[in-house]
Amino acid sequence: MPRTPERIWEPPTDFPMHTEWKEFQSLVQVDRWKKIDSYSLPFSYRYRVARNPKGSIYPVRTTKLPERFFLDWFSGKIDLSEDAVPSLSETEEKKRRFPSEKETRFSWKGGTLFTGDEDHFRWEYVTDSLVNLSETLDSSFIEKFWDKERFDYKKGIGFLTSCPTNSGEGDKFSVAIPDSYTESGILEGFRLPTDWGFYREEGQGRLIFFRKNFGRNGKNSFFNLVSYLALLVILGKEVGKASSTRFPF
Repeated sequence: MPRTPERIWEPPTDFPMHTEWKEFQSLVQVDRWKKIDSYSLPFSYRYRVARNPKGSIYPVRTTKLPERFFLDWFSGKIDLSEDAVPSLSETEEKKRRFPSEKETRFSWKGGTLFTGDEDHFRWEYVTDSLVNLSETLDSSFIEKFWDKERFDYKKGIGFLTSCPTNSGEGDKFSVAIPDSYTESGILEGFRLPTDWGFYREEGQGRLIFFRKNFGRNGKNSFFNLVSYLALLVILGKEVGKASSTRFPF
């Protein structure tokens, strides 16, 4: 079922550094992101959105190379039903088709566009800059991913994707931080919201916090959580835990 509008997440009043975080919020938004970026924290931010073209089959069969097909289709230059090859029954048809069932990736709009895996299209953007992430999420091309006339959408469910857990908004926000923070005391008192998930990348020594199906309005909650984590690190890194008597902003 579609999610009802959610309140924007803010750290509860019993969280450490709540007062400092509220003071930080008084800054203009872009100045907040610039301040955090200036500390060059070992944070990595990732945004992903997955979509299936409306009325399509999986995987898309076309005589075009995946990159050309996507760019032409996304710009409205082709009609999916006319360009896609409808059947795999004849040998000659098989020979002249591009093997789109194999994953293909290429750079697009500063991120990476994936085709041919579990989703028809999946665009991912990874950065270590909140300023860059904010500017990207406000870009006009992002809005096109919420076009119900271009992508598979069903009332009562949302945007349809190949993976049921992605259906709805079909997007995902995540932040990667050093796993060592869990042992240093920097995150002491922090509790991840119950509708978020997490996992460890053991080989990378990173802890990933993520939230699926946030939607376009969910970015505010994501930025609030990330900025709160950043303050815990900035204010606590000198003493090895989240405690400080001076607000650096």
